[in-house]
Amino acid sequence: MPRLLYIFLICTVLAPVAELFHAPPLLVFALAGLGILPLAALIGVSVEQLAEHTGERVGGILFATFGNATELIIGIFALSQGLVSVVSASIIGSILGNALLVLGISVCVGSFKHGRLTFETRPASQYSSLLALCIGGLLLPTLATLLARQAHQSDIALHEVQLSDFIAIMLLVGYIASILFSVFRIGDDSRTEQQDAILEPLLGSRSEVAILRLLAYRQHVAKDAQPGKTEVLKTLDSAMHAIIEHEQSHQDEATPPAAQAEKTSVSEPAKSPLWRSLLFLTLATAGVAWLSEILVGSIEPVTEVLHWNPAFVGLIFVPLIGGLPEYFNTISMALDKRMGMVLAASAGSSIQIALLMAPILVLVSLLMPKRLDLVFSIVELAVLGLAAFLFSEITQDGELVWLEGLLLVLLYAMMGGTVFLFGS
Repeated sequence: MPRLLYIFLICTVLAPVAELFHAPPLLVFALAGLGILPLAALIGVSVEQLAEHTGERVGGILFATFGNATELIIGIFALSQGLVSVVSASIIGSILGNALLVLGISVCVGSFKHGRLTFETRPASQYSSLLALCIGGLLLPTLATLLARQAHQSDIALHEVQLSDFIAIMLLVGYIASILFSVFRIGDDSRTEQQDAILEPLLGSRSEVAILRLLAYRQHVAKDAQPGKTEVLKTLDSAMHAIIEHEQSHQDEATPPAAQAEKTSVSEPAKSPLWRSLLFLTLATAGVAWLSEILVGSIEPVTEVLHWNPAFVGLIFVPLIGGLPEYFNTISMALDKRMGMVLAASAGSSIQIALLMAPILVLVSLLMPKRLDLVFSIVELAVLGLAAFLFSEITQDGELVWLEGLLLVLLYAMMGGTVFLFGS
């Protein structure tokens, strides 16, 4: 995590002390928010270290589960205090913060350094499809409620809750399906990606031509309906692997022993002990839970002192507190021109919030004083729809420039100004 965030570890101690001595609510709110930042970053680092021990698939699930753990913990404590409007706004704010603010700033800084930024269009298309599902799940309860009120139907509140519970379950189904497809590769033939990976620069020009011919013939055999093609495919695969091993052995012979040792040491970094990663993850999660309770308890006094509406606090500040460490990592990825990772971190986090965090909070509210539904304001849903449309438009060509990133940031700023002046 960024070293700058370590400075705020002192706030994890000062926040409980300030609350104990009944310091001004604004000071308690600021100390608790700053104290959560390094703990949220530590959760991300601990999960990353755990993934080194568990492997790619389990690691992917860990990243998906703990990716928005801070926002989820804050949301649960806010529900326990009855701050339903804050939680509702934080859901939309987290989605828009990742899809607009973080992606926009990342594109701007990356484009200013590298010019046009390129990326694979297929993952971006999948993100757009999942964002459409998220919008549908968050939009339908609001539209149904508005139509029911215009028709003066009875039991509108009961139907709101029932529809929200049903859609929450459907969103969870969509989340599980996305995990099965993206992490476990169920129904996803990745042979094409593996074939592309074969043709890396380690191959000589003649070997590359040979493998291209073998691949073309292999595709022809695979599509053929004649029986007995399995053995032919195995033979072709063996031939391609033999060519690759031959080229690799020549490269190893040409590489000095010192360079080989250096390459091995770089490619196989030392893993952090498993017990230490688990300990840090447990302590950081407990610390976030403790500070989240302090933070939530100071929201109402702060809004009264500053004359802010709770929706603005939930829309802007709660997502910023929980996601700021991840925002720094996303921007650093853009500076390294890793736009595939930038899209996964920004759009992927937005999708995870809508498909996982929001349904969990809806179902958790069954045990809380007030129920949380998926009925949002027209302003929030309008910006959400515009964000999904703008994301689809700027990513369909596989290139991003700073102007497109600025458009995302401007849309986020207009949304924030509207909610600040007029509320939700």
